[in-house]
Amino acid sequence: MKAVRLNLEDRQAWQKLQHVLTSLASDYMDLVAAEQTEFKFEQQVLSIAFTLIASDIDRDRLNEFTQNIDRYFNRLQLIGVRRIEWEFYVIGEAVPFLTQGRDIRLIAAPAPLPQNALARNDARKTPVRNVQASSLAKGKSKVGNIVRRFRGWLADPKTLQAARTASRITIRDPRGALDAVRINAITKFNDTIQWVDTFPWETWTKEKTQQIKRRHQRNLFRAVIEDILILGVMLIALYWLTEALSGPSINLALMPNRHHDTNITDVQYRCGNPAVSLKNYICLGKGMRYDQVASILGSEGKPLGIDHNFGDRAVVVSWAGSDLSMNVTFVDDKLVSRAYRQLTASK
Repeated sequence: MKAVRLNLEDRQAWQKLQHVLTSLASDYMDLVAAEQTEFKFEQQVLSIAFTLIASDIDRDRLNEFTQNIDRYFNRLQLIGVRRIEWEFYVIGEAVPFLTQGRDIRLIAAPAPLPQNALARNDARKTPVRNVQASSLAKGKSKVGNIVRRFRGWLADPKTLQAARTASRITIRDPRGALDAVRINAITKFNDTIQWVDTFPWETWTKEKTQQIKRRHQRNLFRAVIEDILILGVMLIALYWLTEALSGPSINLALMPNRHHDTNITDVQYRCGNPAVSLKNYICLGKGMRYDQVASILGSEGKPLGIDHNFGDRAVVVSWAGSDLSMNVTFVDDKLVSRAYRQLTASK
């Protein structure tokens, strides 16, 4: 069989090696936690750390696993590697349970091409008048680069492997996974606070101020127009954000003093005396206004909040009696939903 040559300095080759060894460890799930396998390549030494599920393992099974690893490396030609080491750790222990390794023949990495050899010929022939791209073209180029980088990150085998590893760890040890997320969140928060504390805000502010001054000196009229547009966009975004976060409210002070409709007393409504009662609850119909409902129930309601099932403008108003409590949802001053709860057992 022809030997496979891998240059671990290349990212794709490094990911391929990790993927193959992790898949090999997955065949021994009763022995090794494949998702916890760690790889390190420093000073021409390739180190692989496997995590054993328990200390009282089957020695024959472990020997079979190490022999498969050894046979796999016999079929490889690793460029820039002079020694391979693999260690086995028991979960929760810092000292390796078993250590093995061997020296291999060092294969030198190929010399990199000179920088000018990688340059495109058409780039050299670009006319001087076309060197400076417009601001719009630069913006499109930046957006395209961001999209390509994000797409490459999603399709990266390392990202997929990390997702599989996280799912396996979560299935095996949900509590441990939550603890790991908590510890990672605390670490990221502490790093962010440290970055904020150590960031040279004064220098950054001075640089930005100088940039604004230079921009105003180059073209004052254009700079003022740009500042006005940026300020307008920020104000519009702030207004939209405020509208989105604050829901509609009922101002009872703006309502008439007496909410009464003579049509409510008509026989077709079959309502009883104004009160919070089951008879009057059944009398409430879809499309009624707030003043009609308040007249039927005999009192003003108490606004509770927003019912997002009917949109951001759906207001829930509550009425309570001695033995009955009911909630009525209004959208644009029209009844759309109702509900009640019996507080005491019926006699």
